[in-house]
Amino acid sequence: MPIRMTDDPEEQSNDYNNDRGSGGSNSSGGGGLFALLPLLLGLFKGKGIIFIIVVGAALWFFMGRGGGGCGNMNIGDMAQQLFSQSGYSYNPNEFNKASIYEGLEDDTNKNPLPEAVSLLRFAPRRGDQGAQGSCVAWSSAYAAQTILTAAATGKDPNTLVFSPSYLYNQIRLGDDCQGSYIQRAMEAMKVNGGVPLSQYPYTDQDCSSTPNGTAIQAGRQNTIHGFTRLTEGDNLNQISVRAVKEHLSKDAPVVIGMMVGQSFMQDMMGKDLWQPQGLDQSQVGLGGHAMCVTGYDDRKYGGSFQIMNSWSPQWGNNGVAWVRYADFKEYVREAYGIDPLPKSSAVASLPLECNIGLVNNATKEYIKLKSTGNNTFQTASPISIGTRFKMEVKNSTECYIYIFGQETDGSSYVLFPYLKPGQTVSKHVLYCGITGYRLFPKGQSLEADNVGNKDYMAIVTSKKEINYSLFNEAINNSKQGDFAGKINDALKSYATQSTQTATADGRIYFKVNASPNQAVATIVAFDKR
Repeated sequence: MPIRMTDDPEEQSNDYNNDRGSGGSNSSGGGGLFALLPLLLGLFKGKGIIFIIVVGAALWFFMGRGGGGCGNMNIGDMAQQLFSQSGYSYNPNEFNKASIYEGLEDDTNKNPLPEAVSLLRFAPRRGDQGAQGSCVAWSSAYAAQTILTAAATGKDPNTLVFSPSYLYNQIRLGDDCQGSYIQRAMEAMKVNGGVPLSQYPYTDQDCSSTPNGTAIQAGRQNTIHGFTRLTEGDNLNQISVRAVKEHLSKDAPVVIGMMVGQSFMQDMMGKDLWQPQGLDQSQVGLGGHAMCVTGYDDRKYGGSFQIMNSWSPQWGNNGVAWVRYADFKEYVREAYGIDPLPKSSAVASLPLECNIGLVNNATKEYIKLKSTGNNTFQTASPISIGTRFKMEVKNSTECYIYIFGQETDGSSYVLFPYLKPGQTVSKHVLYCGITGYRLFPKGQSLEADNVGNKDYMAIVTSKKEINYSLFNEAINNSKQGDFAGKINDALKSYATQSTQTATADGRIYFKVNASPNQAVATIVAFDKR
């Protein structure tokens, strides 16, 4: 195919078969506490009983005290049999199901971020999950969905707070009320939404009462738009601090799954900052726990995230504590950004406005384009065969981006969302809900190959999600004679007329009138040499 997607050289392959189990990470040293017990008893000799009491207290805190119950200790087969209850469960295969967030350019001139952000003004009063392992639902529904909705509507979060039981009773992994996946929670909130706590009270004694049809119907009036995983490209093992901050700066909370130990429990009562201590620092005997990130401050404790917990107001500082960026990256296993909600229904009437540029990887400069009429553009001068480039989009309203290419036989193919070999569903669907300058795709680039001397590419920008596979079929079924005609023919049921211009630096600019089904097609012809 003339324009193709190729991996960037620096991208490293990710081992998706490294399943860390249901509650922790093999790399976190979570398999060794019981195996180390004889050695530790030998070291402590007569004081070994004290060590046992400390470990027992930690286990009690996770499994049954008012406010715990959300840690799978992941400390070997014996521990799994004796202490099978869990709350947040980590499985990389579940995390891998989520689409990858294509972040904004890390450029302080184009995308400056505030030094500090806090969404606590949108958060409900801190609650207590009790003896039930429902931290995934507390962090996702009670905390994140409430914050998201309060930020969009301006309503008092304590009057609209969402029910953890409505969500948890749909997503629990077993009948013992002790565990779930964050991915499952996100999917449920996208499909079945949420209902107020006042309509679906929480109890830590029952998880078997699933919502009835009436409750589900009510919940679907409060769905989230979508979510993405906040990783460095396709690497499951690298959480992106920048991506978390980008969401928080747009009033969008982030739900995390984190490995925690003794110092995160009783030691955190009344404390403002979590500092890993003792066995936590060696990552032995940690348990999984889901929480909601509500803010960040680049100055506080050298740079930290603000975390809202569900272990009562007595934990931390009124149920909230700070975690330094470095510790966040070390102990957080999953991070899910929830798409921000529009601040009002007026968003549907906002114009669709974008600047689109093609950035040469080698020179970091725009490949200059010139208008050839209507919605078609051409390179101002030929590009070299093998030129690799990315697309930069600056959007001021939420939109989706798709890219289609023309094959040598005239047929159309999907360039973006990008499918890696063996994938049937793309992890790279681009929803620009976090507005700003975005350079994508991460980890891959578009490349001009050595077939022929002219290539064509179409960029489709849409206010609503498009079934890109069906759209590509419509392009190929069109009777129009050229690629631009086929694109415009396929888009006629979505499109509005747009005036597109080439800017002085060679980018493309358009702004079109409001319509809920707006979509704009931009066709680019590349001369190659």
